[in-house]
Amino acid sequence: MAHTTRYITEDTASGATAGMTQRVVVCGETAPLRLFCFHHAGGSAWSFAGWGHWLGREIEVVPVSLPPRSVSVPGSAGSVSTMGDLVREVAQRLVPALDEPYAFYGHSMGSLVAYGVAQRRLAAGRRPPVCFVTGAHRAPHLPAPDLTTDLSDTAALELLLGLGGAGRLLWENPRRMRAVVDRLRQDLLVSATYRYPAKGHRPLPCPVHVLQGSDDPLVPAAHAAAWNRHAAESFSLRVMPGGHFFHKEHKELFFGELRRALRAAGADHPVVTR
Repeated sequence: MAHTTRYITEDTASGATAGMTQRVVVCGETAPLRLFCFHHAGGSAWSFAGWGHWLGREIEVVPVSLPPRSVSVPGSAGSVSTMGDLVREVAQRLVPALDEPYAFYGHSMGSLVAYGVAQRRLAAGRRPPVCFVTGAHRAPHLPAPDLTTDLSDTAALELLLGLGGAGRLLWENPRRMRAVVDRLRQDLLVSATYRYPAKGHRPLPCPVHVLQGSDDPLVPAAHAAAWNRHAAESFSLRVMPGGHFFHKEHKELFFGELRRALRAAGADHPVVTR
């Protein structure tokens, strides 16, 4: 199946359009809709590898690589230490890439980043997404569970393994294990700095689709359903079998739901050829 994938890289801090993206896979014609994907805590842009094959040629998958996060060593060169700084940096980097109809998908922490970027674009009067899809995250106005009380290497890895976000093979690769654990630790600390603003946020002027794992220990059903407060247009909630990483457990079901939502949005907002 023909598909297109591009990666937003850290090289984009200059804001130059020429350095904005690194196209790593290109097959077929330009897709009519771009899907910008924001990864979970401890993940990376490569968490979305292979998504283009599942979603087809109508959708261009754009995994977003977040800037380095460092709360333990604040002020590290090129790094951010709060969710506000993270969202601001990502929103600035994405400006040149959001000139055509696009959609956002955020998984877990990525949902909070995607929501923040969408809000910044609304506040600036810029083009909003035509579709917003969130997976495995509570509505942003609700308090988050505290996952930062014990962030030892063992506790952080057990959390990731327990949620299904990593395989047991990590135990056999100490270098990779340390990298994943450190990234997870910093992401959890950054996420803990998020505060929903008392005013200024607007409901998203696009369809909002929420996907939740039926056995997710971090996101109760009521917290997922509360995203309807942030939808100015249509809203849907789909409970998927599985846990926090349900999209890995039931790929055909997950991608079927995502594909339907995105194709409907793409049909309503076709690309205008200049």
